[in-house]
Amino acid sequence: MHSTRHTVRHAPGLLLLFLVCHGVAAQIPEVQLRGRMVCLIEELHRLHGAELPARHEHHYGFKTEDGRLFTLLRGTYSEALFADARLREKDLLLKARLFPGTQILEVLRIRSVRAGVVQDLYYYCDICAIRSVAPGVCDCCQAPMELVEKPE
Repeated sequence: MHSTRHTVRHAPGLLLLFLVCHGVAAQIPEVQLRGRMVCLIEELHRLHGAELPARHEHHYGFKTEDGRLFTLLRGTYSEALFADARLREKDLLLKARLFPGTQILEVLRIRSVRAGVVQDLYYYCDICAIRSVAPGVCDCCQAPMELVEKPE
């Protein structure tokens, strides 16, 4: 009975020790990367001769200015990169979390660079004055949100 109380009393500390030792509680580093969206299949074919079927689904990723390739997690802040083809034509600046031991990014913010000037990039409804990070229709009036790119 005594050992059961001892275990229960120290369980929160043991759980914290386990999480820290396994990196779960570790801070995931944020990075800022400049580059462009690419189809990873096409890029790996170009660079390394990977198989490229004539008809293939695009698997978009991010290629930095220095040639590194990253896989992007699809989420709230990255949805525009997958949904809006116009963004795949732009020089982009991504703020993201880079998961340790991987080349996987969780996007936190998207900006563009035009003529050397960093641009804020977002979607906007002129009718309701609502701003969004992803394309689509306004939650309020259902009008299409417009892409806005303006100097910071």
